[in-house]
Amino acid sequence: MNRWCTLGLMFLTLAACDKKEAPVAMDSAKPSAAPEVTAAPPAVAVAPPVVDIETLPVEEDFEADAEKELTVANVNTKLDALDKEMSAP
Repeated sequence: MNRWCTLGLMFLTLAACDKKEAPVAMDSAKPSAAPEVTAAPPAVAVAPPVVDIETLPVEEDFEADAEKELTVANVNTKLDALDKEMSAP
């Protein structure tokens, strides 16, 4: 038992000798009087987009084109194309 204690003590001594402690700087040991404050990023003002309501297309703008493109003969074809377009991911 005494031999195991001696071996353990020798191992701990060798392990402690291998460690090199870094010198502690005097400035880092003292707490600073004023806490460090990080500056917040500057606020960026975002201007709302300018929308001219008078130039937005409305339903009436598309009625004339729809009347020319849609006929009794191609309504089902156009409807199938719209369904296919809407169901595509």
